[in-house]
Amino acid sequence: MIGKTYDNVSILPVAHARQRFGQPADYAVMSRIQPLPRHAPPVPNISALCIDRHLGDHGDRIAISWDGAGARPDRRVSYRTLHEEVCRLANALTDQGVQRGDRVAIHLPLMVESIVAVLACIRIGAVHVVPGEDLDAPSLAERLAECGAVAVLTGHDAGDVADHASPKAVLDRALAIIGSRCRMQLVLVVGPGGEDVPMKPGRDHNYDAMVDWYEPDFTPVVMSPDDPLFLLHPPGRSGRTRGVTYTAGRYSRLTTYAMDMLAPRGNVEIPGSLLDMAWNAGQTSLLVSMLAKGGTITIPAGGARLEGC
Repeated sequence: MIGKTYDNVSILPVAHARQRFGQPADYAVMSRIQPLPRHAPPVPNISALCIDRHLGDHGDRIAISWDGAGARPDRRVSYRTLHEEVCRLANALTDQGVQRGDRVAIHLPLMVESIVAVLACIRIGAVHVVPGEDLDAPSLAERLAECGAVAVLTGHDAGDVADHASPKAVLDRALAIIGSRCRMQLVLVVGPGGEDVPMKPGRDHNYDAMVDWYEPDFTPVVMSPDDPLFLLHPPGRSGRTRGVTYTAGRYSRLTTYAMDMLAPRGNVEIPGSLLDMAWNAGQTSLLVSMLAKGGTITIPAGGARLEGC
Protein backbone atom coordinates (compact mmCIF):
# COMPACT_ATOMS: atom_id res chain seq x y z
CA MET A 1 0.00 0.00 0.00
CA ILE A 2 1.36 3.39 -0.98
CA GLY A 3 1.73 6.02 1.70
CA LYS A 4 2.08 9.79 1.35
CA THR A 5 4.83 12.05 2.71
CA TYR A 6 4.41 15.75 3.35
CA ASP A 7 7.36 17.86 4.50
CA ASN A 8 9.06 14.70 5.74
CA VAL A 9 6.14 14.00 8.07
CA SER A 10 4.68 10.55 7.43
CA ILE A 11 0.95 10.31 6.77
CA LEU A 12 -1.04 7.12 6.94
CA PRO A 13 -2.39 5.83 3.61
CA VAL A 14 -5.81 7.00 2.45
CA ALA A 15 -7.31 3.63 3.30
CA HIS A 16 -6.62 4.30 6.96
CA ALA A 17 -7.74 7.93 6.94
CA ARG A 18 -11.34 6.94 7.73
CA GLN A 19 -10.33 5.44 11.05
CA ARG A 20 -10.78 7.45 14.21
CA PHE A 21 -7.78 9.60 15.12
CA GLY A 22 -7.95 8.86 18.81
CA GLN A 23 -8.47 5.79 20.88
CA PRO A 24 -9.72 5.75 24.49
CA ALA A 25 -6.91 5.68 26.98
CA ASP A 26 -6.84 2.77 29.38
CA TYR A 27 -4.85 3.44 32.53
CA ALA A 28 -5.92 0.43 34.55
CA VAL A 29 -2.58 -1.14 33.72
CA MET A 30 0.33 1.25 33.17
CA SER A 31 2.45 -1.03 31.01
CA ARG A 32 5.80 -0.09 29.49
CA ILE A 33 6.24 0.21 25.77
CA GLN A 34 7.39 -3.05 24.22
CA PRO A 35 10.23 -3.27 21.66
CA LEU A 36 9.28 -2.54 18.08
CA PRO A 37 7.69 -5.58 16.39
CA ARG A 38 9.33 -6.66 13.18
CA HIS A 39 6.22 -5.97 11.12
CA ALA A 40 5.94 -2.31 12.28
CA PRO A 41 8.54 -0.13 10.54
CA PRO A 42 9.76 2.84 12.61
CA VAL A 43 8.64 6.38 11.85
CA PRO A 44 10.71 9.59 12.13
CA ASN A 45 10.72 11.17 15.57
CA ILE A 46 8.64 14.32 15.16
CA SER A 47 10.96 16.41 17.32
CA ALA A 48 13.78 15.74 14.86
CA LEU A 49 11.54 16.93 12.01
CA CYS A 50 10.78 20.11 13.97
CA ILE A 51 14.31 21.12 14.93
CA ASP A 52 17.18 18.80 13.92
CA ARG A 53 16.59 18.96 10.19
CA HIS A 54 16.66 22.78 10.23
CA LEU A 55 20.05 23.06 11.94
CA GLY A 56 22.18 22.70 8.80
CA ASP A 57 20.77 25.54 6.69
CA HIS A 58 18.48 27.46 9.06
CA GLY A 59 19.94 26.99 12.53
CA ASP A 60 19.96 30.76 13.19
CA ARG A 61 16.40 31.31 12.01
CA ILE A 62 14.04 32.41 14.78
CA ALA A 63 11.80 29.54 15.86
CA ILE A 64 9.99 31.25 18.76
CA SER A 65 9.59 34.95 19.45
CA TRP A 66 8.10 35.62 22.87
CA ASP A 67 7.26 38.92 24.53
CA GLY A 68 8.02 38.27 28.18
CA ALA A 69 5.54 38.50 31.01
CA GLY A 70 6.13 39.54 34.60
CA ALA A 71 9.76 39.12 35.62
CA ARG A 72 10.66 36.99 32.58
CA PRO A 73 12.27 38.98 29.73
CA ASP A 74 11.51 38.91 26.02
CA ARG A 75 13.12 36.02 24.16
CA ARG A 76 14.03 35.30 20.55
CA VAL A 77 14.86 31.60 20.30
CA SER A 78 16.64 30.30 17.20
CA TYR A 79 16.25 26.74 15.98
CA ARG A 80 19.76 26.01 17.24
CA THR A 81 18.93 27.30 20.72
CA LEU A 82 15.59 25.50 20.67
CA HIS A 83 17.40 22.24 19.88
CA GLU A 84 19.72 22.74 22.85
CA GLU A 85 16.88 23.54 25.26
CA VAL A 86 14.80 20.57 24.11
CA CYS A 87 17.77 18.23 24.53
CA ARG A 88 18.57 19.59 28.00
CA LEU A 89 15.00 19.02 29.16
CA ALA A 90 14.93 15.57 27.55
CA ASN A 91 18.07 14.63 29.50
CA ALA A 92 16.62 16.07 32.71
CA LEU A 93 13.36 14.14 32.38
CA THR A 94 15.03 10.81 31.64
CA ASP A 95 17.61 11.29 34.39
CA GLN A 96 14.77 11.93 36.85
CA GLY A 97 13.10 8.66 35.90
CA VAL A 98 10.63 9.63 33.17
CA GLN A 99 10.56 6.75 30.69
CA ARG A 100 9.15 6.05 27.29
CA GLY A 101 5.34 5.83 27.49
CA ASP A 102 5.10 7.81 30.76
CA ARG A 103 2.62 10.69 30.93
CA VAL A 104 3.98 14.22 31.38
CA ALA A 105 1.59 17.11 32.07
CA ILE A 106 2.36 20.64 30.85
CA HIS A 107 0.47 22.89 33.27
CA LEU A 108 1.66 26.17 31.76
CA PRO A 109 0.38 29.01 29.60
CA LEU A 110 1.72 29.21 26.05
CA MET A 111 5.37 30.26 26.40
CA VAL A 112 8.84 29.14 25.33
CA GLU A 113 9.10 26.47 28.03
CA SER A 114 5.72 25.04 27.00
CA ILE A 115 6.89 24.43 23.44
CA VAL A 116 10.22 23.06 24.67
CA ALA A 117 8.34 20.64 26.92
CA VAL A 118 6.15 19.35 24.06
CA LEU A 119 9.19 18.63 21.88
CA ALA A 120 11.21 17.12 24.74
CA CYS A 121 8.40 14.69 25.56
CA ILE A 122 8.14 13.66 21.92
CA ARG A 123 11.92 13.26 21.75
CA ILE A 124 12.04 10.74 24.61
CA GLY A 125 8.82 8.97 23.62
CA ALA A 126 6.81 10.23 26.60
CA VAL A 127 3.12 11.10 26.25
CA HIS A 128 2.47 14.83 26.71
CA VAL A 129 -0.83 16.24 27.89
CA VAL A 130 -1.90 19.88 28.38
CA PRO A 131 -4.55 19.72 31.13
CA GLY A 132 -5.38 23.43 31.01
CA GLU A 133 -3.91 26.17 33.16
CA ASP A 134 -7.31 27.58 34.14
CA LEU A 135 -8.66 24.40 35.74
CA ASP A 136 -9.52 24.53 39.41
CA ALA A 137 -7.77 22.15 41.81
CA PRO A 138 -10.45 19.39 41.86
CA SER A 139 -10.69 19.29 38.04
CA LEU A 140 -6.91 19.29 37.67
CA ALA A 141 -6.65 16.52 40.25
CA GLU A 142 -9.06 14.32 38.31
CA ARG A 143 -7.18 14.79 35.05
CA LEU A 144 -3.76 14.12 36.55
CA ALA A 145 -5.03 11.03 38.36
CA GLU A 146 -6.90 9.76 35.30
CA CYS A 147 -3.91 10.02 32.98
CA GLY A 148 -1.43 8.78 35.60
CA ALA A 149 1.06 11.63 35.06
CA VAL A 150 4.47 11.01 36.62
CA ALA A 151 5.87 14.50 35.93
CA VAL A 152 4.45 17.99 35.48
CA LEU A 153 5.76 21.38 34.44
CA THR A 154 4.04 24.30 36.11
CA GLY A 155 4.65 27.96 36.96
CA HIS A 156 4.42 30.16 40.02
CA ASP A 157 3.57 33.53 38.46
CA ALA A 158 0.06 34.63 39.34
CA GLY A 159 -0.19 36.80 36.24
CA ASP A 160 -1.83 40.20 36.05
CA VAL A 161 -4.81 39.40 38.28
CA ALA A 162 -4.04 40.03 41.92
CA ASP A 163 -6.47 37.46 43.33
CA HIS A 164 -5.56 34.75 40.81
CA ALA A 165 -3.71 31.81 42.38
CA SER A 166 -0.48 30.74 40.73
CA PRO A 167 -0.47 27.48 38.77
CA LYS A 168 1.94 25.99 41.33
CA ALA A 169 -0.50 26.71 44.17
CA VAL A 170 -3.37 25.12 42.24
CA LEU A 171 -1.17 22.11 41.42
CA ASP A 172 -0.21 21.63 45.07
CA ARG A 173 -3.89 21.57 46.06
CA ALA A 174 -4.66 19.15 43.23
CA LEU A 175 -1.90 16.74 44.28
CA ALA A 176 -3.18 16.88 47.85
CA ILE A 177 -6.64 15.93 46.59
CA ILE A 178 -5.26 12.99 44.61
CA GLY A 179 -3.57 11.63 47.72
CA SER A 180 -2.70 7.94 47.46
CA ARG A 181 -3.65 7.87 43.76
CA CYS A 182 -0.82 10.26 42.95
CA ARG A 183 1.96 8.89 40.73
CA MET A 184 3.75 12.24 40.48
CA GLN A 185 7.52 11.89 40.84
CA LEU A 186 8.75 15.21 39.44
CA VAL A 187 7.49 18.80 39.43
CA LEU A 188 9.46 21.38 37.45
CA VAL A 189 8.54 24.95 38.38
CA VAL A 190 9.05 27.57 35.68
CA GLY A 191 9.67 31.07 36.96
CA PRO A 192 12.35 33.40 38.31
CA GLY A 193 14.52 31.81 40.96
CA GLY A 194 14.94 33.23 44.42
CA GLU A 195 11.24 33.74 45.10
CA ASP A 196 9.51 32.24 48.12
CA VAL A 197 7.69 29.34 46.47
CA PRO A 198 6.63 26.29 48.51
CA MET A 199 8.68 23.34 47.23
CA LYS A 200 8.44 19.71 48.30
CA PRO A 201 11.99 18.35 48.77
CA GLY A 202 12.91 15.61 46.34
CA ARG A 203 9.93 16.24 44.06
CA ASP A 204 9.81 19.95 43.25
CA HIS A 205 12.67 21.68 41.41
CA ASN A 206 13.23 25.06 39.80
CA TYR A 207 13.16 24.52 36.03
CA ASP A 208 16.16 26.68 35.13
CA ALA A 209 18.32 25.47 38.01
CA MET A 210 17.83 21.83 37.08
CA VAL A 211 17.57 21.81 33.29
CA ASP A 212 20.52 24.12 32.60
CA TRP A 213 22.81 21.59 34.25
CA TYR A 214 22.25 18.92 31.58
CA GLU A 215 23.97 18.36 28.24
CA PRO A 216 22.44 20.07 25.16
CA ASP A 217 22.35 16.85 23.13
CA PHE A 218 19.92 13.95 23.15
CA THR A 219 19.38 11.38 20.41
CA PRO A 220 15.64 11.12 19.62
CA VAL A 221 14.18 7.70 20.33
CA VAL A 222 12.97 5.47 17.51
CA MET A 223 9.18 5.44 17.36
CA SER A 224 6.66 2.91 16.12
CA PRO A 225 3.48 4.24 14.47
CA ASP A 226 1.51 2.57 17.27
CA ASP A 227 3.42 4.13 20.18
CA PRO A 228 1.28 6.51 22.30
CA LEU A 229 2.51 10.10 22.01
CA PHE A 230 -0.21 12.61 22.89
CA LEU A 231 -3.21 12.70 25.23
CA LEU A 232 -6.11 15.05 24.64
CA HIS A 233 -9.01 15.68 27.01
CA PRO A 234 -12.37 16.75 25.55
CA PRO A 235 -12.48 20.58 25.64
CA GLY A 236 -14.87 22.30 27.98
CA ARG A 237 -15.29 19.28 30.23
CA SER A 238 -13.94 18.72 33.70
CA GLY A 239 -14.18 16.04 36.29
CA ARG A 240 -14.17 12.34 35.45
CA THR A 241 -13.58 12.47 31.70
CA ARG A 242 -11.35 10.06 29.84
CA GLY A 243 -8.66 11.41 27.58
CA VAL A 244 -8.08 10.34 23.99
CA THR A 245 -4.68 8.88 23.15
CA TYR A 246 -3.03 9.66 19.82
CA THR A 247 -0.32 7.34 18.53
CA ALA A 248 2.85 8.59 16.85
CA GLY A 249 1.48 7.79 13.40
CA ARG A 250 -1.86 9.47 14.00
CA TYR A 251 -0.28 12.52 15.65
CA SER A 252 1.99 12.96 12.60
CA ARG A 253 -1.08 12.96 10.39
CA LEU A 254 -2.92 15.31 12.74
CA THR A 255 -0.13 17.91 12.60
CA THR A 256 -0.10 17.85 8.80
CA TYR A 257 -3.88 18.12 8.53
CA ALA A 258 -3.91 21.02 11.02
CA MET A 259 -1.56 23.12 8.92
CA ASP A 260 -3.14 22.14 5.61
CA MET A 261 -6.57 23.13 6.90
CA LEU A 262 -5.55 26.46 8.46
CA ALA A 263 -2.89 27.56 5.98
CA PRO A 264 -3.32 25.61 2.73
CA ARG A 265 -0.93 27.89 0.83
CA GLY A 266 1.82 27.49 3.36
CA ASN A 267 2.50 31.03 4.60
CA VAL A 268 -0.84 32.45 5.73
CA GLU A 269 -0.62 34.14 9.12
CA ILE A 270 -2.72 32.38 11.73
CA PRO A 271 -4.51 34.61 14.28
CA GLY A 272 -3.09 34.54 17.77
CA SER A 273 -6.53 33.96 19.24
CA LEU A 274 -6.75 30.68 17.33
CA LEU A 275 -3.43 29.44 18.66
CA ASP A 276 -4.38 30.43 22.20
CA MET A 277 -7.69 28.64 21.79
CA ALA A 278 -5.95 25.48 20.59
CA TRP A 279 -3.44 25.52 23.47
CA ASN A 280 -6.13 26.16 26.08
CA ALA A 281 -8.07 23.22 24.63
CA GLY A 282 -5.01 21.00 25.07
CA GLN A 283 -4.04 20.83 21.37
CA THR A 284 -0.36 21.00 20.38
CA SER A 285 -0.45 19.89 16.75
CA LEU A 286 -0.57 23.40 15.27
CA LEU A 287 2.63 24.43 17.06
CA VAL A 288 4.41 21.26 16.02
CA SER A 289 3.31 21.55 12.40
CA MET A 290 4.61 25.14 12.14
CA LEU A 291 8.02 24.17 13.48
CA ALA A 292 8.15 21.22 11.09
CA LYS A 293 7.73 23.76 8.27
CA GLY A 294 10.58 25.88 9.63
CA GLY A 295 8.35 28.84 10.49
CA THR A 296 8.36 31.25 13.42
CA ILE A 297 5.90 31.08 16.32
CA THR A 298 5.31 34.61 17.60
CA ILE A 299 3.85 34.91 21.09
CA PRO A 300 3.12 38.56 21.96
CA ALA A 301 2.01 39.64 25.42
CA GLY A 302 -1.64 39.64 24.38
CA GLY A 303 -1.72 36.40 22.43
CA ALA A 304 0.12 34.41 19.82
CA ARG A 305 0.38 34.06 16.06
CA LEU A 306 2.24 31.95 13.57
CA GLU A 307 4.30 33.31 10.71
CA GLY A 308 5.08 31.22 7.66
CA CYS A 309 8.61 30.45 6.64
